[in-house]
Amino acid sequence: MTILVTGTSGFIGSNLVRYLQKKKLKFYGLDKISNPYFKFKNFYKINLKDKNKISKLILKKKIKKVIHLAAMPGFVSCHNNPDKAFNDNILATFNLLVACKNNEVQNILIASSMGVKNFFKSPSIYGMSKFTCENFCKTFNALYKMNIKICKISNVFGPYSIHKSSAIHAFTKKIIKGKKIQIHKNGMQERDFIFTEDVCKKMLFAIYKNNKTKDNVINTNKFLRIIDLINIFKKITKKKITYEFVQTPKGYDDKVYKKKISIKNKDLIKKIALTFNWYMNNYK
Repeated sequence: MTILVTGTSGFIGSNLVRYLQKKKLKFYGLDKISNPYFKFKNFYKINLKDKNKISKLILKKKIKKVIHLAAMPGFVSCHNNPDKAFNDNILATFNLLVACKNNEVQNILIASSMGVKNFFKSPSIYGMSKFTCENFCKTFNALYKMNIKICKISNVFGPYSIHKSSAIHAFTKKIIKGKKIQIHKNGMQERDFIFTEDVCKKMLFAIYKNNKTKDNVINTNKFLRIIDLINIFKKITKKKITYEFVQTPKGYDDKVYKKKISIKNKDLIKKIALTFNWYMNNYK
C-alpha cells in the first residue's frame, strides 16, 4: 500500500525518506518547502493549510496509509511563536485528519512527543499543541471509526538536522565552532535519546500493525543525564570541551525525574559519533 509522508523536508521526515528508499517502499512526500539536503521523486510542495490540495493528492494517488511528521518543532520556537505553532501543529493536523476522513484513509500515524506526558507538570506551547493534536486523533477515532495511531517520540538525534537545537545537536554545533557549551540549570536532567533510523523502523512497524489505536512510545528506555553528554563528546572528539551552566529558557522542561541512568551504552555512543561526523561534513 502506498504511504503519504508529511513533513519530508524536516528532520525526521528526511531520515524517513532515506529509510523508505533504502527499503524500496513506494511513498509520496509532502511539505510546504523543498528538502534542503536532497531531492527525491514523488515530492509535492503543499501547505497543510490547503485542505483541497491535500484531498486531491490523497484521492489521485490512492493513498491508504499516512505518516504525519509535519510540525513546528522545539519548545523555544513554539514559545516565541504561539500563532505559528497553532497553524503548523494544530490546524495542519486537523486539516489532514479531515482530508483522510473524507477520502476514507483509515491507517494514519501521527508523530507526537514524550513532552505531552509531562505537559500538566511543565506547561508549554509545544506540549499544548501536541496534546491538542492527540485529542483530535482520539476524537476522530471515536466518532469516525478511524485507526489513527499516536507515536510518542523521545529525544531524537541523527543526520539532516542543521537547525535542530536539542542537546546532542546543540552541543555538536558548539564543539565544531569551538564555542562554549551552555547547559541548562545543573545538567542533571535525564533524557532518553534515540537515533533517527531506529525511530523510522519503529514508525513503519507501528503503521503496518493491524492492532487498533494505541499510543506507541518510541524510546530506548535508557536514560542519560545531559551533563554526561560532555564526557561522551570528549571521548568521540578527543578535544577539550568547555561548558557553563545557564538559566533554563522559558518553555523548557528542566525537571529531574530520577530515572535509572545508563552511561555505558556503546550503541548510543556509536550513533552520536555518526551524527557528529555528519555535522563535520555538512555544518559550516
